Amino acid sequence: MSPLLIVLLLLGVVSGAFKPEREFEIKQTSLLNNGRSYTITDTSKSAVKDAEALYTISNDLISLGKKLVLLEKGQPLYELKHKLGHLYQKWNIYDVKANENIGTLRHRPSIIRDSYKLKSTKFGNFRVTGNIGNRTFSIKKNGRKVAEIQKKLLHVHDTYRVQIEANQDPAIILLLTIGIDEIRKH
Repeated sequence: MSPLLIVLLLLGVVSGAFKPEREFEIKQTSLLNNGRSYTITDTSKSAVKDAEALYTISNDLISLGKKLVLLEKGQPLYELKHKLGHLYQKWNIYDVKANENIGTLRHRPSIIRDSYKLKSTKFGNFRVTGNIGNRTFSIKKNGRKVAEIQKKLLHVHDTYRVQIEANQDPAIILLLTIGIDEIRKH
């Protein structure tokens, strides 16, 4: 193998490493809420401190199956809807503006590791794996890690830290995190 090829391979491996650029905190807002709602704040170093929540999740309590809506600055962006009648949980993701189904989130339970798959026509395919014991989940897109979810301990409400690479759409990763929380709780 030529030295130039070896150098190029090494550079490819180094540049393919997970480098989170943005960090968010997802917090469940009420334990007594019939449906759950969440607030999502940008906690990145570059984020403005004491800013309003960038994203929120609202519930549609009058629907067959659970329906959550991701709002960006108060405007509906994506909808996550539980599809009933399946052995394993299945959630459809809709683009509210385009009024179309853009993906499906599925859960495959396991004793050792949890595994989730998001197949999306708009964002590609994601695989989420994690260990319930250490409360950390890794999100990979096409086999490459693009985000990480960590559940914080010792909080009254469920609270997650989500680190996301700069070139990824944070909204879909955050919605995926909420979907995983909903699947794990119900």
